Amino acid sequence: MKRYAIVFFALLLFFGCQSDNRNRITGNGLNVLFLTLDDMGYGTSGAEGCKVPDITPNIDALASQGILFTHGYVSVPMCGPSRAAMLSGRYPHCSGIMGHGVQPPGFWEEPLIKTPALSTYLHDFGYKTGAILKNGRCGNQTWDVKYREFPFGIGFHDRNSDSFYERTKAFIAASQEAEKPFFLYANPIDPHRPWVNTQGERDARRQWNSLHEYPAPNRSYTSNEVEIPECLPDLPDVRTNLVPYYEALHRGDECLGSILKALEESGEADNTIVIFLSDNGMATPAAKNTLYQHGVRTPLIIKLPGKIKAGVVDEKSVVCAIDLLPTILEALQLPAIKGIEGYSVYDVAAGKKKKADREYAFTSFDYWGDSTEKDFYPQRSIINKEFCYIWNPYVERFKGEKRIPLNWLDVIASSMSENLKLAARTEFLRKRPVEEFYDLNNDPGCWNNLINDEQYADKIKEFKAYLKKEMMQTNDPERYYYNN
Repeated sequence: MKRYAIVFFALLLFFGCQSDNRNRITGNGLNVLFLTLDDMGYGTSGAEGCKVPDITPNIDALASQGILFTHGYVSVPMCGPSRAAMLSGRYPHCSGIMGHGVQPPGFWEEPLIKTPALSTYLHDFGYKTGAILKNGRCGNQTWDVKYREFPFGIGFHDRNSDSFYERTKAFIAASQEAEKPFFLYANPIDPHRPWVNTQGERDARRQWNSLHEYPAPNRSYTSNEVEIPECLPDLPDVRTNLVPYYEALHRGDECLGSILKALEESGEADNTIVIFLSDNGMATPAAKNTLYQHGVRTPLIIKLPGKIKAGVVDEKSVVCAIDLLPTILEALQLPAIKGIEGYSVYDVAAGKKKKADREYAFTSFDYWGDSTEKDFYPQRSIINKEFCYIWNPYVERFKGEKRIPLNWLDVIASSMSENLKLAARTEFLRKRPVEEFYDLNNDPGCWNNLINDEQYADKIKEFKAYLKKEMMQTNDPERYYYNN
C-alpha cells in the first residue's frame, strides 16, 4: 500500500510539473513596457526637433537611451482601431477592429488565419499583463490587471502623473511578488482633447468630474513659443488655440516620466524593452482621422539596454505600428505568430541591419461611432518617406455628396472669412476627391493634390499598384471597388 502511495504522489508531482511547464516562460523573460500618448502630433517632441521650450523632456530622454524611428506610421488615424492594430500585428480589416461601436462590423470578412492579441499571447506564456487606460476597444485582450476611469478621458487619474507612478509601481511589485515577467500597456490621455484650461475641459469637468481639479502642467506657453504643424496655416487664432495642446502634451510627458521613474526604481529597467509611440495625429483638420501624414505618422522609440544602442536616430526605415508585436516577440525570444501582417524590425533596432525592408505603410479609415451607413467613410492610403497616395472610395459610392466632419472647426471658422486659402482648404477636407497624391518632401502638410500632374504619373501608378497588392493579399473588403 505504501508503494502505491509513493507511485501516486510521484505521478501527481510529475503531472503538476507538466502543467507548470506549459505556463513557463520559454524565452529570455524580458519585461515589456508599452507606452503611448493619445493624439500626439508627429514633429511636436523635442526628440523630433520641435523647438517649443522644454516640451517633452521625458520622451527626449527615452529617445537618447534607445532608437528613434522618424518614419513610424500607425495603421488607422483613430484610437480604437489604431491600438487594436498595435496589439494584434494585423490590419484593421484582418482583425475586425475597424472603427468604434460595433466590432467587428457586419460587412467584415473573417480571415483564414485567426491570431491572438499580444496580451493574450504573453499571458499564455506566463506573463502578468496589465493595462492603464485605453484597453476597452482593442479587441480580445487578456489583462490580469486593468486600471480604468469613468467616464473615459475625464477622470482625475487619466492625466495625473502621480497616479501613473503609483499604478505602475504597484503593478510591477505584484509581478515581482508573483515571480513573473510583466507586460504593461500604459496610456496617459494627454494630449487628447479637451486640452488644458479650455472651455471644453471646463465643460467636461462640470459634467463629469466636478469634485477634482486636473493637475496643472508644470509648464505654460505663449502663442509665440508654439510651433505650427505644416498641415495648418500660421494664423493668430491658430497659434493661440494650439497653446493648450502643447501644455497638454507637456503634462502627458510628465505622466510618461512618472511611469519610467517607477520602472527605474523597481530595478527592472535593465530587463525591460520599452516601446513608445502615439496612437494617431493631433486633433486638428488634416491630422487626426485623416490619412495625411499628420494623421498617421508618429515618433516611434524602442529601448532595450544592452541590445539596442543608445541615441540612434533611424531616418531611413519605414516602420508600421503592426510591426511592434513581432518585434517584441523576437526581442523576448518567443515563437513568432504566423498569419499577421506585421514584420519584426528587431534586427534594425539592434543594429544588425541598416534599414527595415518595408517600402511603404498601408493605412486605412473606415468609420467613426458605428458601422451604419451614415458613419461609413472608407479610405485607403499608401505612404512612405517621399509620397502619399490616398483613395477615397466613399466619394464614388455616395456620388460626392457626403461631407466629412472636421475636428477643431470652431477655431478654423474664426479665421475663414479673413483667409481665402484656409476657406478653400476647409472645403477640400470636408468634400474630398476620389484620389489624392502628395509630394511630402515639398509639401509635408499635404496642401497640393498632384493626382493629375503628369510629372508624377509613373510614381502614382507605382503607388496604386502597391495599394491594389495590399488589398488583394489581405482580402480588404474595399478591393471589390478598386478599379484604378
